[in-house]
Amino acid sequence: MADLPNGNYDWREQMRKNWEDHDRIWRNLETLTHDVTVMHATLTGLKDNTDKLVSAIRELIDRIPPENLR
Repeated sequence: MADLPNGNYDWREQMRKNWEDHDRIWRNLETLTHDVTVMHATLTGLKDNTDKLVSAIRELIDRIPPENLR
């Protein structure tokens, strides 16, 4: 707590610190929101690529004659 030399509480100093903390938290929240958005886009792309790969593998397996799969 911000005590003045005469023993009084400096509420202005405490409010300034609170606003600094408030601003810092909001900046971090904005960064986190951006990071989550980028991660979601990356994971969506990864899922699409995985689905395409699985489809291509299935098509290749379907082209193998059944007697060769024994």
